[in-house]
Amino acid sequence: MRFFLTFFLLAFYTTIFGQSDYVMFVNDSSFNLTLDTEYQVSINDELVTLRVRVKDTLNYDDILYRFKYSKDYKVSKTVIEDGVEQIMIMTADGSGILIQQYTNLNPTMLNEMMINEVTKESLNYGFKLSREDYKRELISGQKIEVDKAVLKYKDQTNIYEVASIGNKDEGIIIMSIRLNYVIGTEGQKIIDLMWNTLFYK
Repeated sequence: MRFFLTFFLLAFYTTIFGQSDYVMFVNDSSFNLTLDTEYQVSINDELVTLRVRVKDTLNYDDILYRFKYSKDYKVSKTVIEDGVEQIMIMTADGSGILIQQYTNLNPTMLNEMMINEVTKESLNYGFKLSREDYKRELISGQKIEVDKAVLKYKDQTNIYEVASIGNKDEGIIIMSIRLNYVIGTEGQKIIDLMWNTLFYK
């Protein structure tokens, strides 16, 4: 299917946001603001000090699920095809998360296909594969199977996890990617925050 190829090709791209210019409207007046900068503004002849700051963690809320992510990264959203949307949060080294949302089918039988798709190139290169599948409970209460593939080559370890949850004609697939795995990296923090806050509606 076409969206699997697109999924694979998009897996290693990242966008880190750095917007700094904002506009605040107060009644009929507007003010250009930059994050974490202090401003003195006169409102109704009274001098007011303003500062705009982004929360450390932001909420991503979609039709079927929601989770929290760090303010340091942007959620990149792509329409793969009708009824299939994908979001990504990735670090510069290609580690992070991808979630596909399906509104026309239940994707819970696609875990193994996804694992095979994202590991085949590494296996052809010479990585050795071991499986460490396990179960996880979401904060929304559902228990899901997580297919975990650990790929090793010399001193490099890459870890891919794929899980899915769904109902009739809808659901999500979650993939986490940890390249050159080291505990405590930014990619690991993105993954942990997603798993600890993921709520399936």
